[in-house]
Amino acid sequence: MNCDAHRTHGPRADWIKWAGLRLLVIENECVRLSVWPERGADLVEFRHKASDLDVLWKNPQVWPPRRDALDLPQGGRSEFYDRFHGGWFVSLPNGFFPGEYEGAPLGCHGELHSVPWSAEIVAQSDAAVRVRLVGRGVRTPWELERVLEVRAGEPQVRWTERLVNRSRTRLPVAWLHHPGFGGPLIDGAELVTTARTVLTPTADRPELGQLRPGYRGAWPRVPEQAGGGTRDCSRVPAAGSDVEHVVHLTDFPAGWGAVWNAARSLGFGLRWDESFFPYAWSWAAGRGHPSYPIWGRCHTVTLQPSTSPLLPFPRLLETNQVRWIEGGGAAETRLAAGFVTRRDEQLALGP
Repeated sequence: MNCDAHRTHGPRADWIKWAGLRLLVIENECVRLSVWPERGADLVEFRHKASDLDVLWKNPQVWPPRRDALDLPQGGRSEFYDRFHGGWFVSLPNGFFPGEYEGAPLGCHGELHSVPWSAEIVAQSDAAVRVRLVGRGVRTPWELERVLEVRAGEPQVRWTERLVNRSRTRLPVAWLHHPGFGGPLIDGAELVTTARTVLTPTADRPELGQLRPGYRGAWPRVPEQAGGGTRDCSRVPAAGSDVEHVVHLTDFPAGWGAVWNAARSLGFGLRWDESFFPYAWSWAAGRGHPSYPIWGRCHTVTLQPSTSPLLPFPRLLETNQVRWIEGGGAAETRLAAGFVTRRDEQLALGP
């Protein structure tokens, strides 16, 4: 992809104030990212400059983003949903479901998305800009270091993460990246991926799901619960439709997926280490559930590289579908994320 270098500047990073938040903006000729260090180093913007499209979903219930949970009784994961603005955040160390972690009570999507992170610009030149963000757990001993790099003329961000176990105890983690996509890019789009297998979660109340629970088969078609048909889960649901599903993608020859919009000849892709994140969750909704917490106002599709399938943490431990890190040890991984102009174009992880 070529960027118009005459329209704007090369790589740089700056602090800005927006809607009462202090954001770190990282950009070049092609892309602009806005990171909110105070709230788990969430990405609140990932914009394609030539088309002025921001690909990250914005939750209309919580936009602009809120700093705090409401001063009301908490339940039903409300401590998370009170501040769930959309965007892209990390889920650690207990995956999606709230519960106890080694004696520590943790909420939905874990602890590290909710703590403030430190942030510094570590390098800035005509060739590249690099920032370092660090989040440290309060109830758990985890420290996550993230380095983001944007190079001149590239429509992507290069991303490394290093998770450190600051305790002396060997500990398990369910580690998930949660980018949610929305806006004009997903209208009429498809989810393109190298995954060969699709799974659906088991369900205690299968009547709430539209797909057959506990299914395993070839991507992208999945049996529906009603009508006896199958659904092509690679198609993003139309805005306002009742279509909604959650699936797991796995069996990746290469960790890759993209939201591709043929009408715009533009897509947004993710590349990850498939040996580190063997799963990728995808939630897709035309409008979402008509009651709390979405209230039928959610048109989104996600692609979430993960160490583990969508199960409560105790079940992940029972089946050993977690990643273990020794006391005093660390685990490191790489990602790449950005824009593509061909359906078959893939980003490279790099060295």
